[in-house]
Amino acid sequence: MAPDAGIFEHLGWYLTHGGRLYVDAWEPKLPLSYETAGVLALLSGGDMYRLHLLSVVLMSGAVCAIVALVVMLVYDITGDDIVAPLAGLSMFLLPGFAVRPAYGFKAKYLLVLCGLLAIYLYTRGYPALSGVAAAASVGYWQAGAIFPLILVGLAVQRRDMRALERVVAGGLGFTIVMLLPVFLLWHSASEMVVQVFLVPLQTEEHASLLARFVAGVVHFKWASPFVVLGGLGLAHTARHCFTGTDGVVGRTEWWIPVGTAWFVFLILFVDFETGGYTDLIPGLAFVAIGLGMVATVFRDRQQTQYLSAILALVLVVNVVFLGSVGVIFTPVETPGPEPMSDLETHDLPAAYDEAEPVPDVRYLYWQQAEPSTCHYRLSVMELRWLDRIDSSVDSRCLDFGTASARLRNG
Repeated sequence: MAPDAGIFEHLGWYLTHGGRLYVDAWEPKLPLSYETAGVLALLSGGDMYRLHLLSVVLMSGAVCAIVALVVMLVYDITGDDIVAPLAGLSMFLLPGFAVRPAYGFKAKYLLVLCGLLAIYLYTRGYPALSGVAAAASVGYWQAGAIFPLILVGLAVQRRDMRALERVVAGGLGFTIVMLLPVFLLWHSASEMVVQVFLVPLQTEEHASLLARFVAGVVHFKWASPFVVLGGLGLAHTARHCFTGTDGVVGRTEWWIPVGTAWFVFLILFVDFETGGYTDLIPGLAFVAIGLGMVATVFRDRQQTQYLSAILALVLVVNVVFLGSVGVIFTPVETPGPEPMSDLETHDLPAAYDEAEPVPDVRYLYWQQAEPSTCHYRLSVMELRWLDRIDSSVDSRCLDFGTASARLRNG
């Protein structure tokens, strides 16, 4: 189990045992991830091993669905039965994309799944369901806000006010259902505003632009040239979309460069924890589409087949050798199980030596422990926030009025 999977799964279990999100447990994301984990906890019948297994199954299914959606979206645009599978398989250029689901729940997979599903459903004539999927994408991570905007843009471009109304109705309906527990069960709306909206604005990432570029190359390893090639395909797509020149891509595919620009902006300037690769996953879907687009400019089918063969070779090395087996290279993100004794204390960053040690959240998960304070994880973002408001680690989760007052005084 990965540490962040332990967070999602433990909170999902905790919510089924009387815990209140944003009041008893601090969390800077919207509630859908924890509601999903809570449903899995109910299905597991309180068995922590079964809950983790269900999380692994859900993430593995999400990977398959993401690849299938990339294939179908690219096929709808190109009509090419070689280019479309090539684009879908390009998702595995990031070695950890195939490996990470084995370590439990990860909201970014569901963000990508719901976002791509929203666009697919809209193009198939289901605007209400596409609005639901787009709202779910935002519910898994605020960065998914680009997908509702894309749907609204597509409806406005086509001057289809009926579809626009259905998109908005579906999105608002799902959002209301998602937020009902916050208002009616947990009574934590004020605390949610602080943690979901105020905290990210006050605890920005400090990695330099160069460090983010280097980290991207490190995570993609020798598949990095394909990322550049995908970028060229995205640039080619943008040129045809916005200039209206003849080509496979039409003006209605503007959502591809717009979505790309959004996630590139997030990675380079907003949210990219350079020590891990999972922040790259949302943008990876657009890189894969870009590879499909660049393949359409080849002069004949044989060139496309050559590209497919080279890509297949890279994927074999990435997924088999670098990803999970480690026959030739050191495996990517495949640590062995840690004994409970190693999880009883959680090492905090050096800048926070004054903070008391806390158990790793995975220890709390397997021990089925209910935390005594809302700041029971002490993530880096959490510690930055506590510094910002001059608060102790054992303080309660602040409501909006108290947090605003402390920020003004600080």
